[in-house]
Amino acid sequence: MHIQKETTDTEPLELATKAHQRYLLKASIDDLNDAINYYIMAIKQHPEVSETYYRLASLLHENGQIGLHAAIEQCQQAVKLDPKNASAHMYLGYFLALDNEVESAKEHFKLAIKLKPLSSARTRMVLALTMFENNKDLKSFSEGLYYLLSGSALFLADKTSIKVLFKNIGNNLGSVGLRVRGTILEKLNKDIKAYELYKDALDNSKNSVELYSRMARIAVKNKRHEVALECYQSAIKVSNGTPETLINAIEFLKEYYPNNIDEQLDYYNALITLNPAFSRCYYDMGHLYLKKEDKINALNAFKLALENDEGNPYYQNSLAFAYVQLEQYDEAVELYKQALQTNPDDEWTALIAQALAAIYHQVKGNTQAALSMLQNALLLTKNKSQIHLAIADIHYDLDDLDIAIKHYEIALKGNNENSRAHSRLGMAFWEKDEIEKSIIHYSKAIDLDPEYDIAYNNLGVIFIDGLEDANRALTYFETAIDISPNYVLAHFNAARAHEMLGEKLEAANKYQMALDLNQIKPEIENELIEERLFGLFDT
Repeated sequence: MHIQKETTDTEPLELATKAHQRYLLKASIDDLNDAINYYIMAIKQHPEVSETYYRLASLLHENGQIGLHAAIEQCQQAVKLDPKNASAHMYLGYFLALDNEVESAKEHFKLAIKLKPLSSARTRMVLALTMFENNKDLKSFSEGLYYLLSGSALFLADKTSIKVLFKNIGNNLGSVGLRVRGTILEKLNKDIKAYELYKDALDNSKNSVELYSRMARIAVKNKRHEVALECYQSAIKVSNGTPETLINAIEFLKEYYPNNIDEQLDYYNALITLNPAFSRCYYDMGHLYLKKEDKINALNAFKLALENDEGNPYYQNSLAFAYVQLEQYDEAVELYKQALQTNPDDEWTALIAQALAAIYHQVKGNTQAALSMLQNALLLTKNKSQIHLAIADIHYDLDDLDIAIKHYEIALKGNNENSRAHSRLGMAFWEKDEIEKSIIHYSKAIDLDPEYDIAYNNLGVIFIDGLEDANRALTYFETAIDISPNYVLAHFNAARAHEMLGEKLEAANKYQMALDLNQIKPEIENELIEERLFGLFDT
């Protein structure tokens, strides 16, 4: 009589290994997800097993769920648990090479070879490719060639491992040779020949995805971004939208076609279909919707991100920002508070404190709470200039001009190149009738930012109202108008300058222009403009 055995502790790792093998053969997303889940279960049951960490890292990275740094950390943990595990060193070297940590990668590859010299074909081959792709001299090239040839000699002894490692470039040594030849051509700056080599191999290759990626890289290098985009799109099509190809296309679009928002959203939606719990997708989509000014969808995307990664302070911050855009301030305040409690980084947390202080001051009218929040932020950040600037703005709004000036000056000590701080300080000195100081700071603001229309307008006001110099004032008003043709106040003030100079017709034209523009974007009372316009001809 046969008795069924109880489930053993090692079963999740066995199941993970089988699912992993099925995935390598069939590329089924179900097998991939099963392998990932079983590896996670295995780590929970036996966190001391080195193998689980690097295998899980490879799958999570391939699926786009973790970046290079996280994959490296996982592999470093595997090496720490078992320093004599050759595969752990090989995987760590692989991810370090992808992160351009070439020298560290080579050290781990060579250590893996030393630990298991007779089963090192895959390590030798990937080390050779790393050297070819990063060779700086003939010695490096020769060393890479040695590892390529010695790896080929050991091919029969390590055939299974070769197939696993080079899954993404084909299941035979000919594909590896193609990659090596192409890499050599690229290193010799024979990009056209390399591109044609990859293109000609497309029809007969079992892994055209890698070839399209290499063609895209060459196209980017030669600033043929349209061609690169077509290559990424083709890679997605032939792979039926694997996570890796989708992520590569998204990263390319972010850098070279950031305004292709709808296309990026399509790729993110495809990623979510493959992995509905991929919280980072929702987070990135939220920011794309914000760029489209689609506030509702942005809000929903950030909510989904937070649902799949509860307590993530960055997601809380973005969701709070979305609530602010929709003027739902109470919800924003609660989320900002939650993000502050987590405090993943002092500098970042100081920025959150500023956002929360702005709501307390501008929306809630609670200046004490706002100032208290900013005082706490001063303790968190090394860059205190922005905090002092925010404190100064609050005191300026409260007509505490002396305190405002004090904090503006402290802010400028930390960053004297801040044109906005100079402009606000100029306004504070103007309201205290310290005209010379006001002129100095507005002039400095203009020197720092020659397109600062508000500074030109305000400097003109000082000359016309403070010094009664209408000619000098008019030059500043006209410059402000040149920069911002729809600037109502600049037109109104230019009209006042013309009026002071006795140029009634020019003044009337400017007043009328200010009145017309004010209907579109109101800046001052219509009655004030009409009073000045009609008053020109009362006499």
